[in-house]
Amino acid sequence: MQHSPQLTILIPTHRRPLLLARALRHYAASGLNVIVADSTQEPFALAMDFPMARYLHLPGMPFESKLQRLAESVETPYAVLCADDDLTNIASMRRCADFLDAHPDHVGAHGHYVRVLRQAGRCLVEPCYLDTHRAGILSDVPRQRLLDLCQPYVPLFYAVLRAEVLRRSFGPGHEAERFYASSELALGMVAAMLGKVAVLPTLHTVRDIIPSVDLAGPRCDNLGVVSTAPQYREVYGLFTKRLSHIMAEVSGLDEASARQAVLDSIAGFVVGYCARGKRRPLWRKLPKYARRLARVLVPGQAASQDAQAQAARIAALETYLSPAGAQAHEELACLLTGLECNPG
Repeated sequence: MQHSPQLTILIPTHRRPLLLARALRHYAASGLNVIVADSTQEPFALAMDFPMARYLHLPGMPFESKLQRLAESVETPYAVLCADDDLTNIASMRRCADFLDAHPDHVGAHGHYVRVLRQAGRCLVEPCYLDTHRAGILSDVPRQRLLDLCQPYVPLFYAVLRAEVLRRSFGPGHEAERFYASSELALGMVAAMLGKVAVLPTLHTVRDIIPSVDLAGPRCDNLGVVSTAPQYREVYGLFTKRLSHIMAEVSGLDEASARQAVLDSIAGFVVGYCARGKRRPLWRKLPKYARRLARVLVPGQAASQDAQAQAARIAALETYLSPAGAQAHEELACLLTGLECNPG
């Protein structure tokens, strides 16, 4: 099969062979380069069934190191990380790559995300990353782009990116930056340092969010904790030092100013997304408990509430996808079929 010279799909995976097989079936006919980094102890039994994919068996390798290997392996101008439990729209990836061809001042492009919730045997589909489709990163100034990344936070982990972004984000030193979401933050911040990121009117990914066994364990403290707690001082220091060096190199700022720009971006993320809300008093929770009780005691109440919730979900999805036009709904139907999921 002739591969596209433009784009490589990167799939990190760990102990999820059924999900990996589902993802590879989806990408098999795309004609795109695919590289899998699998840290499972046993090799993927179906690897030979997907000759279009380069399979790297890396037993026991930590997530951060797997991303380094993937980034080092890219030989195309663009790459896109694809979670093994998601399906990224092949047409959207191509649209993003074409956009980057035509806009050299941009380092990334992505679009709209939806997610699947599985409840009582049903698949419920709703918008995901609501802020993303309203927030491009479009300033000409690297320092401002770093701030724009986090106000509101624009997740770029599944965007189509220039290969240089991945190589710098997951370059030497990243293997030691082992705290929850360090890779996502590094990728977003380096992308913002290097150039603009566009949000296109395209259905980009269907997220079938399944708890990861790759990031399981004690490393789940949020960035507010990581940036202040003594136990993270060393690893957080390595992270900020490496990113500050990159910022100084690409922006022309001196080291102190570059470090402050990195810290300001992190602070914006912490304020917006890591602050713990106060516990609500009991009287504030009573309406919620009353609704739950009514579902049990009032005939038809549960069905009525579910119908209202589903109608609201459909309306929200329609509004969210409206910039992408009718083709987004057609592509969504195909992706949901690939997930073996009916949105009804």
